[in-house]
Amino acid sequence: MILAADDELNTVQARVDTLFNIPRSHSGLYTAGEMSSALTGVFGRVVWDDQVQDGTWIEWIAPDRAIPEWSRGRLKSVAFFTELESDDPRDVWRHIERYERGRIVHELYKGTPHNLGSIQELAAHDATASLEVQLAGDGYSIVDLGVDDLAVEYVPNQLPNPEWDEDPQLCNFGASDVGAVDLVPLYHQIDRTYSSLMRDVRIAQARMFASSEVLQHRGAGQGLFLPEDQELFTQVGTGIGKEGGAESIFQFHQPAIRVLEHDQVGEMLLREVLRRTGYSPVSFGMSDEVAQTATEAAGKKESTVTTTEGKARYFGVAIQHLTTVALRIDRVKFPKLGVDLKEPLDVDWPPFAQESDLSRAQTVQAWSIASAASTRTKVRYLHQDWNEEQIDDEVELIDAANVVETPAFFGSDNGFGGTPSDANEKPAGEQAPEETNGEE
Repeated sequence: MILAADDELNTVQARVDTLFNIPRSHSGLYTAGEMSSALTGVFGRVVWDDQVQDGTWIEWIAPDRAIPEWSRGRLKSVAFFTELESDDPRDVWRHIERYERGRIVHELYKGTPHNLGSIQELAAHDATASLEVQLAGDGYSIVDLGVDDLAVEYVPNQLPNPEWDEDPQLCNFGASDVGAVDLVPLYHQIDRTYSSLMRDVRIAQARMFASSEVLQHRGAGQGLFLPEDQELFTQVGTGIGKEGGAESIFQFHQPAIRVLEHDQVGEMLLREVLRRTGYSPVSFGMSDEVAQTATEAAGKKESTVTTTEGKARYFGVAIQHLTTVALRIDRVKFPKLGVDLKEPLDVDWPPFAQESDLSRAQTVQAWSIASAASTRTKVRYLHQDWNEEQIDDEVELIDAANVVETPAFFGSDNGFGGTPSDANEKPAGEQAPEETNGEE
């Protein structure tokens, strides 16, 4: 969840929720995570189109469509390239969008599959003709962002990458989960293992061998065949039976399908792949045990939790920058809807392993028995996604429900007269009888 830094800025939080805390934005993050895992990372850039949406949003781009420029490990600019449709297969149209600090530079090139070609006017192609830009000379055009920020960020999958560690540019890209050099031999072995299993399935057809004496002639030049539906055969074969007589030979051959052996080898290799990529086997359904609490889940998925938390830090830095810049650009491009943002936004991540409702209820029950926590602490623990106002309302409802009314006593003011202490008092003029201790 993306939150405004100041709780008093309700209008800012409302605009943040409208632009970013929505299912479409969350699904985009899921797509970005998939690309980052397979392609060493992912680029996020701020875009807008008043014909599509009244506001800015974040678009995620694969790294093989971008040419970044780094300065001491920090992103300085990024040139995104897109191949456009062409009527002539010999011509290749390319749209270059270069994100720089405070502006976006647009260029259109006409070239060949192996050559960028010459720069053209944006109006020369339908895909770029509708862009609202300002001409800057030399054939390129710019879009002023209205803010002095870089409206793009890169999210590495994991750092460092030993293969590119010596390159000052490539070292910033990160490493893929599946494309490491040391994993390729394991992939080959896994492929060979399951190819062997399918070979067992292919050759595991039952075969029968019979003596030539029981075969029948099809005719001149037609060969021999075994009548499978025949029930009785004459014992004239070439073999010698237990009693010493000649008999026909019928042998059946059924090769074994070694499913268990192949599966064990494949699982062993897959576990090694997961170990090298930083994931726990239980995260991929390779364990029959089911985690019940957050502590157990974190213990059984320790590698996955560590890897996920590391990637969340990378995404957190990028999302904070992108959402903050997007909200500032939104103020410039959509002045009637945008809000004034004074401080960077905060990004709140939910815990990776969450306890079940039953586990939390048992914890709260133990606190209640031990008188170890207040009602507010219990409510906050049970509803970690609630804000302070929701917690206050719930505490008031619980306290009101736990109020016990004092029951009416005989002789009280509730229609019985007097107070509870008056029950032992006598009217005026009467005295209580003296105690005699059994004597008259």
